[in-house]
Amino acid sequence: MYKVIMYDVYGTLFDPSSAGKAVREAFPEKEAEVASLWRRKQLDYAFLCQMTGTYRPFSLLTKEAFIHALEAYGIEPDDRLLQGAVEAYKTLDIYDETEEVLSRQKGVVHAVVSNGSRDMLEPLIHDSGAAPFIDEILSMDEVKQYKPSPAAYQYALRYFGVNRKEVLFVSSNTWDVIGAGTFGFDTLWLNRSGSIFETGHHHPDYTGKSLYDLESILESSRSEK
Repeated sequence: MYKVIMYDVYGTLFDPSSAGKAVREAFPEKEAEVASLWRRKQLDYAFLCQMTGTYRPFSLLTKEAFIHALEAYGIEPDDRLLQGAVEAYKTLDIYDETEEVLSRQKGVVHAVVSNGSRDMLEPLIHDSGAAPFIDEILSMDEVKQYKPSPAAYQYALRYFGVNRKEVLFVSSNTWDVIGAGTFGFDTLWLNRSGSIFETGHHHPDYTGKSLYDLESILESSRSEK
């Protein structure tokens, strides 16, 4: 049976598309487009930092990605919009089933393992209904290695002092599932968008549409023991 379940945050427990509220009031017709490009550039910048060995906090990358997204749609960044962007990632919408599913899982450590900076993660999680059920928050800001670098997963493994097969890693991001699976964790891919997995890479051990599928996986692992 798994001893630790590690969860990605953005797209797994919380909905990053809800960050579009940062431009909702001023530019409601561009909310979805800005949010989508913002998220894509946020990841691009993190990957670039990892590949070039020039680590910068995810909170800074998030702001820079937001500026890029605004400018791409002809929107002039100003202090009000930038402040709204900072707050948006601290108040993302939680997926409907997150609190319910986490509350029912006993006898296992629930840990967030995220590229997000601690100053982004703590207010987001602590002000959500999931807070009582999250035992640990691990930010890659502490090791300055972004997922899917093996060093990021090694940090999480070392933190809990367990072996790889005692961990189930849960993410909606294919690159995160590939990274965790290649490292040696069992993985659950939450395919919330109904897409197909990446070709030619390490595939997930389990696939589900939401966190509800986690419950059947855990029940199956218990019965096998």
